[in-house]
Amino acid sequence: MDAIESARQKAESLHIAVTNAGGDVNNPLSFARSEIERRDIDLYPAVKNDAQLKGGRAVYDSQAGMILYEDSGTDFDKAFLIAHELAHIVLEGGEKDFIAEDIDSTRSSEEPAIGVEQVLDYGSHERREVLMDVFAREFLLPRFLVQRWHINDDEDSSAIAKRLGVPIAAVQQQLLVALLLPTYIAEPQQNNKQPVVPDQSQIDAASHRGSPYQLQAGPGTGKTSTLVRRVLDLLDKGVNPDSILVLTFSNKAAGELRERIAEKVPESVATIWIGTFHAFGLDIVHRFHQFLGLSDNPLVISRYEAIELLEDELAKLSLKHYRNFDDPTLNLSDMLTAISRAKDEVTDAASYHTLAENMLTIASDDDARIQAEKCLEVAMVYRRYEQLLLEHDAVDFGDLVRLPVTLVESSEEVRKSLSTRHQHILVDEYQDVNRASVRLLKAIAEKGERLWVVGDSRQSIYRFRGASSINMRRFAEDFSGAKVEQLAVNYRSVGEVINLYSTFSTNMKASVGALPLNLDANRGSSSVLPEFRVANKPDDEIAAIAAAIEEKRNQTFTYEQQAVLCTSNARLSEIASKLESLGIPVLYLGSLFERSEIKDLLSLLSLLTDKKALGLVRAASLPDMPMTLEDIKLITQHIKEQDLSPLEWVECIDSIKDLSDTGRESLRHLASVLGGFAKHDSPWSVLATLVVDRLGIAKRIAQSDNLKEKMQGIAIWRLLNFCHRKVNGKGLLIDRLLFRIRRIVQLAEDRDIRQLPQAAKHIKG
Repeated sequence: MDAIESARQKAESLHIAVTNAGGDVNNPLSFARSEIERRDIDLYPAVKNDAQLKGGRAVYDSQAGMILYEDSGTDFDKAFLIAHELAHIVLEGGEKDFIAEDIDSTRSSEEPAIGVEQVLDYGSHERREVLMDVFAREFLLPRFLVQRWHINDDEDSSAIAKRLGVPIAAVQQQLLVALLLPTYIAEPQQNNKQPVVPDQSQIDAASHRGSPYQLQAGPGTGKTSTLVRRVLDLLDKGVNPDSILVLTFSNKAAGELRERIAEKVPESVATIWIGTFHAFGLDIVHRFHQFLGLSDNPLVISRYEAIELLEDELAKLSLKHYRNFDDPTLNLSDMLTAISRAKDEVTDAASYHTLAENMLTIASDDDARIQAEKCLEVAMVYRRYEQLLLEHDAVDFGDLVRLPVTLVESSEEVRKSLSTRHQHILVDEYQDVNRASVRLLKAIAEKGERLWVVGDSRQSIYRFRGASSINMRRFAEDFSGAKVEQLAVNYRSVGEVINLYSTFSTNMKASVGALPLNLDANRGSSSVLPEFRVANKPDDEIAAIAAAIEEKRNQTFTYEQQAVLCTSNARLSEIASKLESLGIPVLYLGSLFERSEIKDLLSLLSLLTDKKALGLVRAASLPDMPMTLEDIKLITQHIKEQDLSPLEWVECIDSIKDLSDTGRESLRHLASVLGGFAKHDSPWSVLATLVVDRLGIAKRIAQSDNLKEKMQGIAIWRLLNFCHRKVNGKGLLIDRLLFRIRRIVQLAEDRDIRQLPQAAKHIKG
């Protein structure tokens, strides 16, 4: 169970206890106060900005046994402040003081990782506040209660909000999770479960001292467990947790490491620096911003924000090869890719220009000359891009490693400060480091006696930002005197699978320079050999997969016990779609913005701002809104002739000539679905109202046992979570969101939105 779900369940249990004790669920302020009084904690209102609030909105004073809260806003606002402080007391104990600053009753429990969020993580403070807000909302407005009112009593979200005096957005946030996501199912307790005993190779790796150390960890060998054990071993030997730095390559991996360490040493984990290389780079930029001419909190921009920054500059630059009048962003994307790779190699605009000039000087034919001229144009854009970043007090992903490397290699003061603070450095997934990351490590790890890395070159699949498994082989060259060892036991697979993989991996390019695999199978043998089947055509392959799945199912292996692995997302989407058409339930999200239910909702959203009403074409395929192409043609022609504003057609449905009776009725239904919305509305509030109230989608999915519909619920929840974050820029919020989505699809930056939420593991097929 993750921390969010644990906090939610504790809040729900407390809500039930308070209700049973006579608490009034229809009066959130009275409800919150009753629990505070039961705990013998004094409660006092304070005027906004009162000095006693210490710059926050609510304060818990542990020694005085007192909560002060800002006496402003609605009764629910006050109740939420009290419940937020109560969350700190329940989840963290009542021995510490707490100041509530950033409080949001509509905050999502699981934010999408898009753009900046792909490599930057919440700090420990922000993570704590998410937990507290989730607890507070669940305590005052538990999911089971709003779900009962909505489904059993047929109350819409506005009626529930009115009943409690709660913001409708808070009600909808609870309903979206309650209705669209699977219910958490606790795994049965195993009282006889034996503690995991580390093997000797794990013990030796965790306790190594005295030289740079590389641990080669094959699949299923307990890599993460060994890294956690290494941290615990350092702490046991008296190492200050402040001096431990743990680096990895994704927020998810960093979060898992943090949780596993917290299970063992909760008092130490808060001061151990755990995060991605890019988050660490941003931390360095923050700490030494004055060396870079930046503020102490510069903006970090994503790839599509970089394109938006450069779009208006293209016309001012003397471009020949990279000028595209139809769609300038296509070439901008290519040029930013080149600039990004240059930053990965710690090459600035001036150096890039020099290299491009050298290319032109030695060019021996037209192709080489054209290529050099293209590089010179990239250098021109790169120089202007650097200027714009500085003017906007901004950095991009590439800067988050390039700038720290430049700092540590040029400033002894910076290097010494970092090496003194981070004395024990642990790196996860070392096969995915690039040369810039290695240079950063070499600078701050000094001779590397306290550098400990783990990875497996055979699992180097991402090639993220110039990463290469070659760095695994070069470790002993980069860090003189390094010791290289490997884990010896596989805990995940049976012997037959391990033997097959060991044989196959021998001829992998990534195996060059790696220690030969010689793994023991902890699970022993299954007496079942892997099979190799060949299909002549792609469709035959899918048919063979489907047959194998059903064959295994007849052997008592349920659908959720089986997995299909593939080499590309495109092929996986095709396989998933075909398996569904064959009646096999599939737990696969795929490209979010290509899913039909998502396109349906976005087409409806677009009608609020699109004067041409192009979304009608897709809306016509929705239930209760059937319209023929001829009907749509007549509607759009009428809109054009009358020069109607978005949704103005709602007022003149009867005046559209020659419209079929079915088309006219469908248009009226569509008008009722969109009635009351305005072009200035928040995309999240529009979509939440459509999903929960107007279209009944959430209720239908909650009452369905069909896996395909459950996956639709997860996809819609992902969309709403994505829309929860405001998109900066000019123009209407809806237009900005739709433009952002088009840009993300164009740049294929939706990989992390495809990830299934934690709750998806509880779906049963």
